[in-house]
Amino acid sequence: MSQPFDASRSLTSLEQDSTIIAVIEMSQAKWLVAAVVPGVERQPLKGLDADEAALLKLQQRWRN
Repeated sequence: MSQPFDASRSLTSLEQDSTIIAVIEMSQAKWLVAAVVPGVERQPLKGLDADEAALLKLQQRWRN
């Protein structure tokens, strides 16, 4: 018998030294992106126009 899905339990460990965690608040016109970036003490917060390419560019910059 299978177990019910439990979102509070992760099946993989989180490698904090190499994982970017991003939270995106989205509306029709604007997006607000916050992140926890390994090696950066402050937590970046960036406002963007609703644009997928700009979001991906921002995440790539954080990754580099």
